[in-house]
Amino acid sequence: MLEVVPSSPQVLLLVGVLLFVAARLLFTRTEKRPPLPPGPRPLPLLGNALDFPKSHLGREFRSLSEKYGDVAYLSVLGQSIILVNSYDAACELLEKRSGNYSDRPQSAMVRMTNLDWIFVFKDYGAEWRRYRRELHVSFVPDMMNRYFAIQRQYTRGLLRNLLDAPADFSAHIKFSFAAVVLRIVYGLDPEQGERKYYKLVERLATIAEDISTPGRHIVEAFPSMQRLPSWFPGTGFRQLAGTWKAEIASIRDYLYDSAKETMGTGGVKESVITRLMEEHVEDELSRNVTATIYAAGADTTNASVHAFVLAMAMYPEVQRKAQAELDAVVGPDRLPDFADQKSLPYVSALVKEVLRWHIVAPIGVPHRSTEADVYGGYHLPGGSLIIVNQWAISRDPAYYPDPENFYPERFLLNGQLNPAIRDPAKFVFGFGRR
Repeated sequence: MLEVVPSSPQVLLLVGVLLFVAARLLFTRTEKRPPLPPGPRPLPLLGNALDFPKSHLGREFRSLSEKYGDVAYLSVLGQSIILVNSYDAACELLEKRSGNYSDRPQSAMVRMTNLDWIFVFKDYGAEWRRYRRELHVSFVPDMMNRYFAIQRQYTRGLLRNLLDAPADFSAHIKFSFAAVVLRIVYGLDPEQGERKYYKLVERLATIAEDISTPGRHIVEAFPSMQRLPSWFPGTGFRQLAGTWKAEIASIRDYLYDSAKETMGTGGVKESVITRLMEEHVEDELSRNVTATIYAAGADTTNASVHAFVLAMAMYPEVQRKAQAELDAVVGPDRLPDFADQKSLPYVSALVKEVLRWHIVAPIGVPHRSTEADVYGGYHLPGGSLIIVNQWAISRDPAYYPDPENFYPERFLLNGQLNPAIRDPAKFVFGFGRR
């Protein structure tokens, strides 16, 4: 005779669990998630660590793009990395879906050096929004108009120095643009040729670039190594981070304290720091905002102007065309000014070509996704690093034929700027909420 299985609560619970597991398995089989983006085959444990380039990241990442597509996938020691090599993909992910991609990677070296006061390294959140507000207020159109006189003063000084000592052009450029940003941010006027201020920003930029380069430091892949003693093999990053931490704090505080000291004697002019003081912004935030602006402004401008000099030396016919336009519009009796810009389409195109041809930041500072996403039919895991190859975008032959050639005319149509050609200013400084 068939026995009936007792219907005790324990048995009913077990049956329920089994039914749930069976349903879950059935669901996951029928509702498969999209595949990951294509990419090189990973090795066990290492993943694609050996595929990750050590230098010339822009060129190497573009090579991966040519093989795997505009959005490629790498996994380095368990960390998902999404390589974005096209403008459209970067805009879709970092601009249109910015709510999911505004965070930054949790960098061990950034934390160990206390470099997270630099805006591009800050985590997305309330403090990030406070920083962004102060940066935005410092560069609204009304404030920018006030800075024109400062830029005019130091630009004309640069021209005099180039005329008097052209062989020292690099030192003149570094001094002039560091001085412009120093005056705008801290209200300080350095002595002619004073090198310490641009040496400070050069040093800070070098450290920040090293820290932000993916794969440079082993502790980024194994954050738990921070807890190892300094004598343990492979922990040289600890001593390096300690040295950099002291150096970074010294640079930031020297600039700020110099301005405050001069302010006490009435020597500081209207500037970002005076506005922050008048609005009673707390000291720590003021130090961080001013140092962020100074480091970013002085370094990027200096690099672009050096690229301009290189281009003029390599392409003298471009220099002659720009000079001819200046002579025709401005004439021989005065220097060009901001009001002349709309009447100088070739010169404006030349500036755009400098930004494109010698891009200041070939690889954008990585973003981090907070949740999983789908793009182009591919699954993008949550917590992925998003690396945009701005160098590849600047070489897109669909927009910039013969991209290695310096050719300002690519931005012109019938002698005027062509709005159909993508302006490099839209991508050379990065994407997203920054």
